[in-house]
Amino acid sequence: MKQKLLTDIELDVHELKYLMDSFTKEPTPTLSELLKRSITRMQGRLEELQQEVDAVQVISPSAVEETAEEEDEVAGSEEDSPVIIQSLESVVVKEDEEGEAIVAEEKPVVIAAAAETAEAAAAAEEEEEEEEEEEEGKKEESAIVEEPVVETVVKEEEPKSAVLGESLKLSAGLRHAISLNDSFRFSRELFGGNTDLMNRVIEQISVMSSYKTAVAFLSSKVELNEEKEAVNDFLELLKKYFNQSV
Repeated sequence: MKQKLLTDIELDVHELKYLMDSFTKEPTPTLSELLKRSITRMQGRLEELQQEVDAVQVISPSAVEETAEEEDEVAGSEEDSPVIIQSLESVVVKEDEEGEAIVAEEKPVVIAAAAETAEAAAAAEEEEEEEEEEEEGKKEESAIVEEPVVETVVKEEEPKSAVLGESLKLSAGLRHAISLNDSFRFSRELFGGNTDLMNRVIEQISVMSSYKTAVAFLSSKVELNEEKEAVNDFLELLKKYFNQSV
């Protein structure tokens, strides 16, 4: 009932706002009558809501606080109070003059249950902590991703093939120490493609007595640009040839 009443009041507020906006723009007798009816209806619902609020028994804050404190005290006393077990030995029996038994005094045997409870709780907490540590350790182990071992393959450079026909015996002569491929290379890169010039120069160098003389003669025939690989290879061949001759 209360929820429905609040919903009706909310709808009345929206309706009243709409009528007021329309009445402000164009004040007509019809809108005025509708506004009065809406206001009256909303007033009746507000009065009904006020009656429901008055019918509810209101508890003072101090009473609520006192009740809460009492509940806390009862709970605390139950937790802190030790368990008292009364045994037969704790009862002291006396006899009066007529021989009737009279219970004179009772000595309760008190067992410290609170201490035992605290010890049990501490042991349970320790077990929970150990289980949590074990679970965390398992998670960390599972999270470890083994890094792939990348094997670095070092490609060994193949040894250069026998440059300048070094596999041939230099003692057989300078011309025979030059392979066919090197012969084409020297002719193209050193002697400008003139094979006849290359053959004549090689024959003349073969009969010379020193490397220095051969280089001087070669430089008079062709341009010795040491930045070219072919020039350096040819000079290296001459050096080995004359060193072997010595």
